Amino acid sequence: MALKISSKAVSQAKSLIAAGKINEDGAWSFNAADGNALFSSVGEDWKKYGAWFLVFDDEADEETKARYKYPYGKGGKIWRRAVIAIKQRASQQNWEELVSTADGLLEAIDKKLGKDEEDSAPADAVERRYFPVQELRLSRGDDGEMIIEGYPIVYEKYANLWGFKEVIRRGAAAKALKRSKEFVLWNHLADMPMAGKRNGTLEATEDEKGVHIQADVSKTVWGRNGYEAIDAELVDKMSFAFLVKKDSWDVEEFDGVKLDVREILEFGTIYDYSPVTYPAYEDTEVVARSKELALRSKPKSGAPDEEAGGTPPEVLREARDVIEQRRKLNKERMDYEDQD
Repeated sequence: MALKISSKAVSQAKSLIAAGKINEDGAWSFNAADGNALFSSVGEDWKKYGAWFLVFDDEADEETKARYKYPYGKGGKIWRRAVIAIKQRASQQNWEELVSTADGLLEAIDKKLGKDEEDSAPADAVERRYFPVQELRLSRGDDGEMIIEGYPIVYEKYANLWGFKEVIRRGAAAKALKRSKEFVLWNHLADMPMAGKRNGTLEATEDEKGVHIQADVSKTVWGRNGYEAIDAELVDKMSFAFLVKKDSWDVEEFDGVKLDVREILEFGTIYDYSPVTYPAYEDTEVVARSKELALRSKPKSGAPDEEAGGTPPEVLREARDVIEQRRKLNKERMDYEDQD
């Protein structure tokens, strides 16, 4: 297999953006039926069909679907969440050129849509926090609903992070919830939606305790599978992804030890709530980036440097094994999807 980025596909994607033919926030998926419909829509012309895929396999026959990978649109439009999904998969595969290509398309899409800085923030600017699924409740409805309910965001609760504490102040999510169009995603993957505000399967509301969600995940295969995985205790962590608009730092004393405390005062955007197979501490790349983002607004403080802590060596060693396992799982999933 020799994967290459298709310059023709990139050119067509840019033309669609320029023409305003953009699906802004629809939940992205692309299955065998979508492929068949696309092939028919272009008059069964393989070159035109291939222009809807950012990547091609140079070793595969030009007149087979196996040659074309990473679709970015359908229905005559480029899909923003398709491009996000491509970037995520490329990042998992350490394909920097494809990540850069997807970034360029996202920037062009957001400029065309007139999105502000918060809406169009790059994926690596997004922070994530993790919590045990035991804090959620699962239930089934009379009409087949599969309900996930609970508080992914809890106010006024101190969390231990990388040598400092973090607390989300009451009311921090109020404005973000009014403008955000959150999803429940499997493993934060935009191409695996479980529920969302857009189709009424996700409700996210704020009260004195924090942000309460209620999601019916029965409408998609990823939602049903995710529900069963949580119910079977195969998945024991969830997380939420967000941007911070306003925070502050202070030093407080805990059991006689002074520690820096980050206060999240206002979220800019809340993107998704996700069941995850591997939490943040098991991924050294996520740890490094999340720590960097959390600390970027931190001034010099009176807390001793030796309290800064870090990721324990034993966790990092375990993380390397876990990351390798995850890469294998991702490759198996991609190989399976390519068979469609």
